[in-house]
Amino acid sequence: MLLLRPVSHMLQLATPANLRRTLLSCTLIGLGYILGVTGIFQPQASSAQAPKVLDTEDAEVAITISNDAVKQIKLISESLAAAMETLRLESQYTAATETLNPYLILTGGGNAIDDLERGTGVDPFTFADLYAGNAVREVADELTRDDQGRLLYKNTLVRIYSVERLKRRQEMSRAILEKRVLP
Repeated sequence: MLLLRPVSHMLQLATPANLRRTLLSCTLIGLGYILGVTGIFQPQASSAQAPKVLDTEDAEVAITISNDAVKQIKLISESLAAAMETLRLESQYTAATETLNPYLILTGGGNAIDDLERGTGVDPFTFADLYAGNAVREVADELTRDDQGRLLYKNTLVRIYSVERLKRRQEMSRAILEKRVLP
């Protein structure tokens, strides 16, 4: 009697629907194994650095800029340079890079070298310029990279401003643009 029960139970399992379910289960397990072994769905390493390929799109944009746009860009550049010099003379602007920093200028100035010294983050333009290799000599002498290629200033990771600080600087820029200036 004991032998008949398991045999009759097995006969019930051999229905076409059960065989299909078993075959489907084995197929899914096999497929999962193959995908796991090949690593197709494994997370890929990410990097904050753009691929090292020539960006032809930027080159094409530079060629297609109209003369009016070039004139306006030159005018803005001259105005920013004049504002930078005024801020610098008022001790409100100290750059850590060799290029003009529109972010610091339009937000009322700042001291990017002090930001680096404190390790609390730098403005977006300084961050980009440091990575592009445009640091002033005194800053460049203190820059190194870690094993992941990240930029370090005096062995402290160079970071961008916090979101809160970016928002405060944006508010400062709005306040400057809304300020009434006496003639």
